[in-house]
Amino acid sequence: MSERVSTFLNVTLGGGRYVFMLVTWVDFANEVRDEVNRQADAFGLALGAHGTFVQAYPATMLQTGQEVREKEWPEDISERFQYEQEPILLVLDRAWKEFEPSEHPYAIVWLSGFNEDPKEVRGFLQQIAMRTRRRDDVIEYLHDLAKDARRTALLDKADQSAKVLARVASYVEIKPTIFGISVDLKAILRDIAQRQGR
Repeated sequence: MSERVSTFLNVTLGGGRYVFMLVTWVDFANEVRDEVNRQADAFGLALGAHGTFVQAYPATMLQTGQEVREKEWPEDISERFQYEQEPILLVLDRAWKEFEPSEHPYAIVWLSGFNEDPKEVRGFLQQIAMRTRRRDDVIEYLHDLAKDARRTALLDKADQSAKVLARVASYVEIKPTIFGISVDLKAILRDIAQRQGR
């Protein structure tokens, strides 16, 4: 299911397991956001009754972005919200009014990872919708990707050059917190490619 809202304050799970919130900070044209908008109805349909894709009406985009910033986020995420210009996908397992980052699980996907190829948005949304329909723990999946990327970075630090470490470490943009995770899209795209045998 997908819906447009004028505020995130009334966003609920709608009977599903997850809500996927597209959060946009600026009103400038953006190829990634345009591609997400092109795929929004298909993503909502693919989620079925298991999840809801929510985005703000264009006129309230900045207001809803501010609603997200006003939550008590970990310092590193809060700082990134101040300079991040690309949209994010925020994944929650509860209504927005109930959600507290220091108490509840969440995942943040930084969509800036699609800047080089916005058309990859489709494959990413298909993967997330499939996992949601299959009743996988999507937040746990994103946590696992971030942990694997960190583990790989630590192994590379011990075994390889700093150049390789910097490349692998870039998969995770923000370190995981106790309750939530924020993961760079490259880690997800790499996981999809590995599963498809590319």
